[in-house]
Amino acid sequence: MKTSGEEKNMADSSQELERLQKLKTELESRLAAIDDEHKTVEEDVRVLREKLAIRDLEEKMREKRDLIAGLRIEKNELEEKMKNPKTLSMTEIPLKTREEIEDKEDALEEDKEEPSKSIGNKDEPTLESDETPEEPEKKKKLGIF
Repeated sequence: MKTSGEEKNMADSSQELERLQKLKTELESRLAAIDDEHKTVEEDVRVLREKLAIRDLEEKMREKRDLIAGLRIEKNELEEKMKNPKTLSMTEIPLKTREEIEDKEDALEEDKEEPSKSIGNKDEPTLESDETPEEPEKKKKLGIF
């Protein structure tokens, strides 16, 4: 036969077991809610990453479009210059004849054959027509050149 102490112990144990089971159910429920929140936040992060990637791509597209627009403007300007040339193009410049080239070569050779008219060190000052040899020295000392 059970004594009143044992019955009381059993009642306390039953109540304790019931309380623990309720606590376990409550904690499982909270954990499920946290798991749901975790999944929701992960999904939000994935969505935000995709939005950010899309925004970056849109920005790159805008930059490329701006670059293309600038190049188109430059292309149009260059095409206009080609239509209305202010100077002759290289293909339109007449080539010099062999005679003209030979004449210039002969003139250069004649210049080389003539003795140099300026004798002396090029670092030395040359005399102006009215100056005496001492005047350049005076100017040099005074800082006048």
